[in-house]
Amino acid sequence: MLSALFLVVLAFVPVYLLFTRFHFSSQAIWPLAELQWDHQANIDFEGEHPQIIGHRGSGIKSSVGDLIIGNTRTAIANGISAGVDWIEIDIRATSDDRLVVFHDERLDERTNGTGYVADISLDKLATVRVNVEPPENISTLDDIFSEFRSENVKWILDVKAKGIHEQVLKWINDKIDRAELSDNQVIIFGTYDVLLDYKDAGYSLGYTAIWGNTGNRLRVLFRQSQIIDRCRELDCDYLVLPVIFASGALIDTAKSDGFEVWIYGVDDERDFKYLANCGVRGFIVDHPDKFKHGDGYVWHTDNNTLDRSR
Repeated sequence: MLSALFLVVLAFVPVYLLFTRFHFSSQAIWPLAELQWDHQANIDFEGEHPQIIGHRGSGIKSSVGDLIIGNTRTAIANGISAGVDWIEIDIRATSDDRLVVFHDERLDERTNGTGYVADISLDKLATVRVNVEPPENISTLDDIFSEFRSENVKWILDVKAKGIHEQVLKWINDKIDRAELSDNQVIIFGTYDVLLDYKDAGYSLGYTAIWGNTGNRLRVLFRQSQIIDRCRELDCDYLVLPVIFASGALIDTAKSDGFEVWIYGVDDERDFKYLANCGVRGFIVDHPDKFKHGDGYVWHTDNNTLDRSR
């Protein structure tokens, strides 16, 4: 009897942890989301419409597969046209230390090129085409900023590589010194290892706890406070979570410690409503036209509902 009871408890604990520590998105894991939804639907909300951040500008489908590709001029223009609060772009450096706007470590999946971005000079990279229609080159950070610079456009630089902080900080400092950018127009995102190099730079930081890192999954499952500890250690302003990490408990803990919680990977109305109800203040989305303040999803603070207008 005791053995049977022990087995029942042993089976229950992992299930309990999964359902209390993870948020199962209705757009990705619908059956599990349904089991959570009764609780989620009853959360009250008071506050302003959350900020909408264009993920890599906005999502454009790859011309050669099912990937959503951003970081192109068209993607960034679409995000700005959608009226987002921030444009998020990914930053890497070439072999000759030029900053470029590209997500992947390698070129193979999103372009017609091959090899590591960090091993290729800017001149050689100029011959590579991103897999979008119409085709585009990989842009330098200077080119993107020159084309879309405006006092109304705010930038999140999601730094994807360690060891390029001198180039990134020099770029930001130069733009601020020339009055082309203000410090409230820029946030630096990154993983823990990346952000260690920016800790004392004086700019707002967002710690990204990526889902793909097994260590992050275990931290959230067994001791969520480790995620918060990393935010504290980095002296971050923002905790940036994948939607599956966005449990009410973790959001509440982050808020109580003074961190603003932003979520990436949400393009579904129900997830948006639930997480806004929980106090998430920013959503990093591939399709910002669905969530912009004037059209698409509009938050009604009088009755706490989210409706599609027009």
